[in-house]
Amino acid sequence: MRVPDCFRQLAAIIFLFAGFPAAAAPPIEETIVFLGDSITQAGGYVEIIEAALIAHDPVHPRRIIRLGLASETVSGLSEPGHAGGAFPRPTLHERLDRVLEKSRPQLVIACYGMNDGIYHPLSDERTKAFQDGILTLRAKVAGAGARLIHLTPPVFDPVPIRDHVLPAGRDVYTQPYEGYNSVLDAYSAWLLAQRAGGWEVIDIHGPMNEALAARRRTDPAFTFAGDGVHAGEEGHVLMARAVLGAWGLTVRDDGSPDHPQGAAILAAVRRKQAVLAPAWLSHVGHLRPGIAPGLPLAEAEAKASEIDAEARRLAVGSAVPLPGQSSDWHGFRRHDFEIAGHPVTVVEPAVPAPGRPWVWHGEFFGHKPAPDIALLGRGYHIVQFQIPDMLGSPPAVALWNQCYEELTTRHGFSGKPALVGLSRGGLYCYNWAIANPDKVSCLYADAAVCDFKSWPGGKGQGKGDAGNWALVLKLWNFPDEAAALAYPGNPVDRLAPLAERKVPLLHVFGDADDVVPWEENTGLVAERYKKLGGPITLIRKPGVGHHPHGLDDPAPIVEFIAGSPQ
Repeated sequence: MRVPDCFRQLAAIIFLFAGFPAAAAPPIEETIVFLGDSITQAGGYVEIIEAALIAHDPVHPRRIIRLGLASETVSGLSEPGHAGGAFPRPTLHERLDRVLEKSRPQLVIACYGMNDGIYHPLSDERTKAFQDGILTLRAKVAGAGARLIHLTPPVFDPVPIRDHVLPAGRDVYTQPYEGYNSVLDAYSAWLLAQRAGGWEVIDIHGPMNEALAARRRTDPAFTFAGDGVHAGEEGHVLMARAVLGAWGLTVRDDGSPDHPQGAAILAAVRRKQAVLAPAWLSHVGHLRPGIAPGLPLAEAEAKASEIDAEARRLAVGSAVPLPGQSSDWHGFRRHDFEIAGHPVTVVEPAVPAPGRPWVWHGEFFGHKPAPDIALLGRGYHIVQFQIPDMLGSPPAVALWNQCYEELTTRHGFSGKPALVGLSRGGLYCYNWAIANPDKVSCLYADAAVCDFKSWPGGKGQGKGDAGNWALVLKLWNFPDEAAALAYPGNPVDRLAPLAERKVPLLHVFGDADDVVPWEENTGLVAERYKKLGGPITLIRKPGVGHHPHGLDDPAPIVEFIAGSPQ
């Protein structure tokens, strides 16, 4: 019995949504308190996070209150002779009630563990003290009506302080235990295991361990922390990226937001927190000697408010208006101008969404426009850079880089566009995405070419295209056809950079396509991307050939793009 087309379409849509990864998004809370030890008091990672949030959405009225305290533990423990015997380690629980009462947070982000094992080997007693302290923290935060996110601790690194660490087997540790990072491994593993019970936990420890090991393979002396504990700027960027990645946001290597005024926004946030953080620490009160008092809170907040407004103005007002001839496109304003000597079309929404997200077409802008029209209604810009007959070749990727740079730096577009590759547009989108995997929100491919041997080569089941196959040999500078057939750089061969960053893929295809056979393109991508651990969703159109593209109901495409991290 023939299954009606409407039921096939419904089944495909159900399958699509079942395969979607959960969408990451920044917190909606307005008052966010960061708690932790000296690493949080130093605050580099907190400032990077705050700057990224402002750049992403300068209108949202978030208050970031940094209340880290040097030497502090959540376990309540202190090693004998701490600070030369001058004072025991302060415990969070001495001040937690005041923190919650005075700051009235809606969200608390807590990073503890580094000091909690007091730099001794792992023991059941110290582990239980850490766990009990975390449970008490959770109960108090819940009692205050706030949400809590735990961060696993950063790494302890004995390499830069190898002359000041002690081996296992001592009864007393007057200097840190050389294997103390294994204690932090255990604390982190316990925190992460609590996710099964509904805890929100973001892993910092694991990514820092992995990054440190990777850097050590080429530079055995590399360290994030010169004293083994307190990460420098690069370490704070890595910490911030772990948190921001969970929220779908990115920053540059220097920690600044991916925004035309990113460096200035981060600088403003640092000036703001230099005034505000010490004032809040004094306002709440603590028992840790040696910390200079801050300004009276009212005075500090007045100064901080002025700097905050400056940061938000930078985030809002930096985009240069789009140039060129303007016209109407389905009720939206279209701009046509040039970048690097080639035509570019940009359609702007009536009201740009926060962060100025955009959709970038590889080819065939305006064909099946329903998804674009819906996304314009959601605040997305729609872009096509018109370089036909370049087939996503290395020269095309270089030109796309110039277009990306112009739109993101001069016009304030998001640093992570959603890519749309119809047919041969797949070569443009995939090859640029693979060259720039950290700059991609998601990729929607429709009857997409993912291997030029299939099309235009026609070396498999497809018809091929002799004229465009000759163009491939020319664009890639192959000396002959044999070199093109041996080329290992097609999208189907190079998916690992996208999979490592979990870039979401959506492929819509007709299973009777004899121009770009799905088995040689979408099928290979799906098989290999899944093996690499990448998220991919497929929508099969039974009995459909290369045309028509798209779906009768564009909602799955729209929701895929709108639901992907920007």
